Amino acid sequence: MKQINIQTENSSRMMKSFLSGYYKLIYLLVIAGMIGLIASCDTASDTDRIPEIDGVRYVHPDSAAAKQMDQVGPGELFVITGKNLDKTHEAYFNGFIASFNPTLVTSTHMIIRVPGIPFGRLDPNDPAMNTIRLVSPAGETVFNFPILPPAPFIERVNKEFAQAGETVRITGQYLYLVENITFPGDIQATDYRFAEDGTWLTVTVPDGVTEAGHINIRTSSGTTEDSYRNMFNDRTGIFINFDDKNPWNPWGTPGVGTPYVGDDVPGITPLDGNYLHWLYTDPLTPNMWWFQNLATQFATWAGMVMPDYPADTPTSELVFRMEIFTPHDKFKSGYIQLSFDWWIEKDWNPFIVNGQRVPLVTDGWETVTISMHDFQRGTQASYGPMKNAGEFLLRYVNPGAPDGAAFEEVNIAFDNLRIVRKF
Repeated sequence: MKQINIQTENSSRMMKSFLSGYYKLIYLLVIAGMIGLIASCDTASDTDRIPEIDGVRYVHPDSAAAKQMDQVGPGELFVITGKNLDKTHEAYFNGFIASFNPTLVTSTHMIIRVPGIPFGRLDPNDPAMNTIRLVSPAGETVFNFPILPPAPFIERVNKEFAQAGETVRITGQYLYLVENITFPGDIQATDYRFAEDGTWLTVTVPDGVTEAGHINIRTSSGTTEDSYRNMFNDRTGIFINFDDKNPWNPWGTPGVGTPYVGDDVPGITPLDGNYLHWLYTDPLTPNMWWFQNLATQFATWAGMVMPDYPADTPTSELVFRMEIFTPHDKFKSGYIQLSFDWWIEKDWNPFIVNGQRVPLVTDGWETVTISMHDFQRGTQASYGPMKNAGEFLLRYVNPGAPDGAAFEEVNIAFDNLRIVRKF
């Protein structure tokens, strides 16, 4: 009996040990299953957390304005629509990161502004170009969409009558991502370079440009519009050219301390024939003005004929233009008076730039443009008084200090004085 009791007790202990191990195994299997379930749930949720982009639209709530956009540009505020957008941690445009306010983001809408993008440094063939990329911890999405600057705009062409092989400097805005540059006659330039900030480019005039017309720049964003700003080789509106239109009446004795008309001044290559040349080599001081070396009169009785625009043409639609050439940097002070009949005048002062005095220096013949509405004394709303003027005068004035300063020499040539319509 005693032996039987011992065996029963041992069996009981073995059963308890077995059950304890079994329960532990079950427990571990349950824990493993729960971990696997949690992991599988996380994997599923990761997919749900990747942002998706359906489209891009305007911010304005009006239904007409809330339409889908065709492109966006630097600084532009717009809406991205899609899914899981609130999971976005980073946003990129053309590869450049943009900041955004999380409070303006929901799961389906994101209000965001395009960052500043240095288009002048970008490779148009870079895979990141024209893409919006949204990044979350779970993954990222890339949406192909045009991200471009506005269409190019030309403010000035510095040499309207440049010859083949000469370099022309064009200033304006958004002058990058250039695809081609054409001159009148649809002649394309092949040699050009542009600034990183898109404010200027230089281009070599190609051979064969003989027609009048416009220089146009085509970029990834569009093409420049035709206006007076990008005219090239256009002689419309010339009333004085010192060749067949030369109603010059010199003050004083011709050839004695007077301006010179010709084409052979050392250092000044002719533009297209004769030109007017002013030279004064004695020291110039403040309060010097209106002496015959630096004054030239033109008159209707000497043959001057003003451009035949309608007399009621608003002066805001016209500009005065001329070509000038200064062969060195000694010309540093004063202004040149442009005068119709001695009272409709403009004091042209190229020597003060952003509040600083600078010499007048040109790269060969350069174009000067002045709005006809800027003739300040006797400002005219319409062209009539200028069209009917009996005289036109160029006069140099060096005003009193501090506006005027002493300097060494006036040496400047003029050609192709004209009045041009803006459009």
